[in-house]
Amino acid sequence: MSLQRKKKPVEFHFVDMNDPSRYKKLKVSRACDFCRRRKSKCDIGIPGSGTCSKCRKHQIVCVFSPVSTVKGTSPQTEDVVLLTPTISIPMNYQEFQSKYSSLSVKNGQPGYELLPQQHLIITNNTTVAMTAEPTKELEDTLFHIYFAFVHPAYPLLFKQCILDIHSKDKYLLSHSLRYAIMSLSSIYHNNDYSMAFYQLAKDHINITSPELLSIRLDTVQTLLLLYKYTEISFITPDVRYLELANVILKQLNSSLMFQQQEMINRARWILFASVGLSNLSDPSFNKLYSEIDLPTHLPQPFKEEHNEDAFWNKFSQVLNLSVLYSHTIQSIITGASDIDIHQFMSIRQHWYDSLNPSVQSALVCENGQVIDILPLYTAIIYDMLYLLLLLHQQHQVKRGITIETAYRLQRMIYKWVTHSQFISAIQSKRMAVFGLLLCLQVYIIANIFDCIENIRLVMKHIQHIDPKIDQQLNELTRQLTIGRIRTPNSPLEEDYFSLIPMHSTCSSPSLSTPLFVNQNTSPLAKDELDILLQEQLQQLQIKPVCYFNSNNSVNKS
Repeated sequence: MSLQRKKKPVEFHFVDMNDPSRYKKLKVSRACDFCRRRKSKCDIGIPGSGTCSKCRKHQIVCVFSPVSTVKGTSPQTEDVVLLTPTISIPMNYQEFQSKYSSLSVKNGQPGYELLPQQHLIITNNTTVAMTAEPTKELEDTLFHIYFAFVHPAYPLLFKQCILDIHSKDKYLLSHSLRYAIMSLSSIYHNNDYSMAFYQLAKDHINITSPELLSIRLDTVQTLLLLYKYTEISFITPDVRYLELANVILKQLNSSLMFQQQEMINRARWILFASVGLSNLSDPSFNKLYSEIDLPTHLPQPFKEEHNEDAFWNKFSQVLNLSVLYSHTIQSIITGASDIDIHQFMSIRQHWYDSLNPSVQSALVCENGQVIDILPLYTAIIYDMLYLLLLLHQQHQVKRGITIETAYRLQRMIYKWVTHSQFISAIQSKRMAVFGLLLCLQVYIIANIFDCIENIRLVMKHIQHIDPKIDQQLNELTRQLTIGRIRTPNSPLEEDYFSLIPMHSTCSSPSLSTPLFVNQNTSPLAKDELDILLQEQLQQLQIKPVCYFNSNNSVNKS
């Protein structure tokens, strides 16, 4: 009778993360990226299962870069591979640019915009024809929706004045302006009417005979609203509206009352930002960009706009960045000059330090915290410019900083595209798509393929985008998922953003990145913010240089 070997009982050990001696008890198969760079002990046993103590201390995302499967791996290595989503066939950046030209970024422009464009219109099959004037109840509702959802991100009209006139006699407003307002607000209320209102506004303004257009402020406002409608509802917006608005703005009398001058100034800024944040590789937009006159001062609130100083300061930040962005893109396209990226990082940090701590937290947290769309858009443009400069100038910046910036940008864009006022922001759809494609470039270069599916899912929230983008994203996802090895119910599969640990507290950008929470910094006073507005255009080495004086005037040199 043979003796049967007695099995050794399985022992389970639970590690107290607050126990100073936990390192002696914990076996770690692989350290996170931060601990590996510092060559220090990591205290997370399973990659992606939480945040290690060192990452928590430095307030950064605890990242485990994917590892590749190779033949002849040891059993221990195979376990790590199964715990981390991997790609069996890596793709280099040159291969990506060649095969997926629509998704690549070249000379500061997304690839799909460099290909022949078609002016495709997305029509609603249930569009209702407007055979009569809308009821007073419907029109009042649409006007209030406009100022609740469109105006906060696109402040073209004088809210108090328009609502006052409309409440007394709606026919005191031009038909074309009324219909243009309702075409945009109908997108939020009942999209069946939006195209009908758009067609009515277009017919009343007589777009087919530009020589007959009235040289009036409300004509310019109508044209800008009609452009905004095409920006939202068409795959390629109709630049003709901006061209006509620019022609009329140049003819408006400069000896008008202050109120009218200020409204003209706002229209000029929205026109400039709409062009500056557009596809400048398009000959029509590029030509218009060269013809537009930069406004002479930033928008200022009227006395009737009570307590709106903070709002106009936030909007001025977006306008400022539209100048920086457009000049940066032109600089990249023409190769005219290089921008000092370290100066840019300093400027971006100053802006971030000026924010209220609650806004700083809302930018990076994923707890559903509501955030004002203007600082969110500003943060997105800053990160887009940073990644653009890195990709163009090929700076040797720490890999972790670049990846974290891309990941943060992706998270902020997700917050943005799910925001109730997203479509109302200037060039929002284009900038969101471009921002995601910049993140994609970083992930491909860094061989981090697991975030690509997340980009595709975020892109699904953006309506009416070029079909080439969705087609190539699907093809790329299919190629990169061939041979992927995953364990069932992996924590990373359930987490929408695969780089953020599950069940962790809100992750903040690290102290090593240009954008971080300075615990010793309080929001800046208004005078300091005015100085900041000067610095943003004065310090960057862009030609021509535009900068703001303390009295909000613009100089061009």
